[in-house]
Amino acid sequence: MYTKAVIKAVQQLPAPWKTKKKGRNGHEPKEVAAGCILKVGFNQTYDSIEAYLKEGETFKNSFNDIPGHSVIHRGMKKISTNFIRKVTNRVIRFLKRKNMNVAVDSSGFSTHHRSLWYDIRVKHRGKRRDCIKLHIIMDIDTGIILCFKNTVWNRHDSPVFRTMMKHLSDLGAVFGDKAYSSRKNCQMVDDKNGVPFLCFKDNATNHAKGKPAWLVSIRSYKNNKEEWRSAYHFRSIVESVFSSMKRRWGGFLRSKKRWMQKKELSLKVLSYDIKQVLLVQYAKESKIPLWKNCD
Repeated sequence: MYTKAVIKAVQQLPAPWKTKKKGRNGHEPKEVAAGCILKVGFNQTYDSIEAYLKEGETFKNSFNDIPGHSVIHRGMKKISTNFIRKVTNRVIRFLKRKNMNVAVDSSGFSTHHRSLWYDIRVKHRGKRRDCIKLHIIMDIDTGIILCFKNTVWNRHDSPVFRTMMKHLSDLGAVFGDKAYSSRKNCQMVDDKNGVPFLCFKDNATNHAKGKPAWLVSIRSYKNNKEEWRSAYHFRSIVESVFSSMKRRWGGFLRSKKRWMQKKELSLKVLSYDIKQVLLVQYAKESKIPLWKNCD
């Protein structure tokens, strides 16, 4: 099912890159792109994914040739992040709807790079492993990732919130922690007919400063804190998304270069969304709930 979903989404889109007019005919770009996605989705090495494609019948029935491990390796450099986003949007398009309740959060994925740090208190210079921060907006009801953005580890979260929200229209409740709490973000959610549940910082005040949605939100919090916090608890579902991604595909990026690390992380998001869409479809066909209360 996973392989069929990948092949179907790739075949419905234009070719990820143009083939050369001169020289011998190589593999079709779509079959190479599908091999790259399956390589990350099944968490396999290049040799292992080549063996899987040769043994299975699903890939053979859809494409004329089977790309080898070296072809898939070269395809990883050719496939663009923009194409990965197109495949992701193609996979989740039928689950998008109006008035969705969404949650926003970010998490770091470790890399090979290290940065120099100097501790003023103990006067010690050391190294710490860098990470790439993944920001996501996920649907509370289905668990799919609607939007995502990769940034460096020291990038502030609040401006990224507005960048991702531009891709969504009508919203329901929007949940986020203190890193995303700001007047501009509250007003942006309200302009999209949503209800902001962005946890307030300790020094937050009632001053709207031209953003009336901020005043409405903070008064709602202060007038009934228990009810507000009970609704805000839905934000914890986004933590399970990162837990699922890191347990299945790892929290470490094996690529050495920055642009390849962002591409690898985008492929992990795509792999998670394909998996989650299949779970939603199975739950609907089997008439069972997608989420279960553990209380």
